[in-house]
Amino acid sequence: MIFVTVGNSIKGVEFHRLIREMDDIARDLQEEVVAQIGFIEDPPRHIRSFSYLNYVEIRSYFLQASMIVGHCGVGTVINGLGYGKPVILVPRAKAHGEHIDDHQFELAYKLKGMEGIFVVEDIGQLRPTILEVRRLLEKKALDPHFSNERARLLAFMRDYVGAIGTGLKK
Repeated sequence: MIFVTVGNSIKGVEFHRLIREMDDIARDLQEEVVAQIGFIEDPPRHIRSFSYLNYVEIRSYFLQASMIVGHCGVGTVINGLGYGKPVILVPRAKAHGEHIDDHQFELAYKLKGMEGIFVVEDIGQLRPTILEVRRLLEKKALDPHFSNERARLLAFMRDYVGAIGTGLKK
């Protein structure tokens, strides 16, 4: 099962682009896709979806998933790697009305290249990225614990969130 999450956001900055693309991809996959879609009113046709989930429910999906696909949010990254899942990040873009700024791209650039993290800047690259992650999982070419990256990631995230909190983004 692939778990997709758009995170918690305010109404008016829905992540339609990600959910539409995943719905299209899910139609052709031989794997269930489950998504937390936020305020999107037109539910996807090929994905089992929920607006929001509580922590216990979302944790269950993170644990069951073969991979996580989601916005470039701190919770998505930490939970995905924390549960030993590869994480495909699609940053929300201000230009598409998906966020109030492009801080998710800033975070994605910092995370790009870390073991277990796959950044998709162009939505057209989501399908090939999912297929590549699936291939790596089948070959057992990904370390399910991402142990080296986890410590590095947590240190980076603490610094990054701390800098945002003080207005001193690095």
